[in-house]
Amino acid sequence: MLPEPLRVARVASTHLSQASYALRQEALRHLIEELTAAESLLLEQNTLDLESSRDLAVSQIVLGWLRLTHERLHRIQQWLERLYHAADPWQQPCPTQPERFQYAVPLGVVALVYEGLPTLSLMLAGMALKTGNALVLWSGESSRYTAGAIASLIEAALSKTSLPKTAIQTLSLTPASWLADPTAVDLALVYGRFRFIAEQRAAARCPLVSLSLGNTYLVWDGSVSPESVLNCIQHSHQANPDRALAIEKVIVLSNVNPSHLTFVINELTQAGYKQGVDEYLHRNYPHIPLVDASEWPLPYLDQRLAWHYEEDLTTAITWIHQYGSTASGIVASSYRDCRAFYQQVQTPLVFVNRPPQLERVEALAIGAVAKGFQRGLFGLAQLLSTKQVYL
Repeated sequence: MLPEPLRVARVASTHLSQASYALRQEALRHLIEELTAAESLLLEQNTLDLESSRDLAVSQIVLGWLRLTHERLHRIQQWLERLYHAADPWQQPCPTQPERFQYAVPLGVVALVYEGLPTLSLMLAGMALKTGNALVLWSGESSRYTAGAIASLIEAALSKTSLPKTAIQTLSLTPASWLADPTAVDLALVYGRFRFIAEQRAAARCPLVSLSLGNTYLVWDGSVSPESVLNCIQHSHQANPDRALAIEKVIVLSNVNPSHLTFVINELTQAGYKQGVDEYLHRNYPHIPLVDASEWPLPYLDQRLAWHYEEDLTTAITWIHQYGSTASGIVASSYRDCRAFYQQVQTPLVFVNRPPQLERVEALAIGAVAKGFQRGLFGLAQLLSTKQVYL
């Protein structure tokens, strides 16, 4: 037996799947208006969360995600405005044949289980309205006050339309109590640190996708300047509020000038980056700590880098296949090498001679997924399925 909030969310999803584009757009417009009107309240409630989270010894990473500012809220408003003006995702072109055709339909009920990033719930609420999905949210204790204020503004937006208020709900039930039910939701999205994601994945029996963070690998070919590499690394860490695709592991090829490597390491040290090296590089940099073997497949989520040496591009790609996940990049002047890299590397996101950053505004995406049928950027298309009709 489904808990009552999830049961009514299932009923609400039926209403949403039959709602007109005009009605869904109306709800999205009211959401934007309510967000603008509630800015002062959101900042006030967010301050309460920050104060209580310090008392609870919440990690600095989560506190950084949790903190709201006028600038962050303004960016979310701009993102929702762009979403509002996007085309109806139900009208995306689908292949048709004389005897059959197909069209886009919502998934049904989507869940977001996250820690410390309240803006993500606002973005997904907008996407749910745009695509006609019901949404349930669970945020944990660290953002209790902020989540409550967001729930109030979403309810206020829905109350101005004929859509059910239960179309978007905030759950108090612990995720383990409902993720274990295969019928609870049609898709659960999880966002947070590695341990948090692992806990939800262990409990889940329904479809679950984790939005990936960090652990992006960069291959440095000696044909490019050290300034290019330094710029690429630093720009990847400048995303706000999270370093979703920040470069955390750098593979140095054998043709990199040792003095260039020393220059980049020193510049990053002065910029406040913590760094580690593998056993090969430790011979020349004994003052830099060795990277533990367990660190290569895991994200750091702060200003930290691990350096690894490989003889050539082929072995570098093999290393990424072993330890990489969502994104990888290369800085090289050879077109042949760049082409070989993006053709052979298996990460769903590949960046060539540019900093890996998650352009949420441009792509209308809320994150990136490393594995499964949803791998790559997660946007509107991933909240839709298709219905096939045979004539």
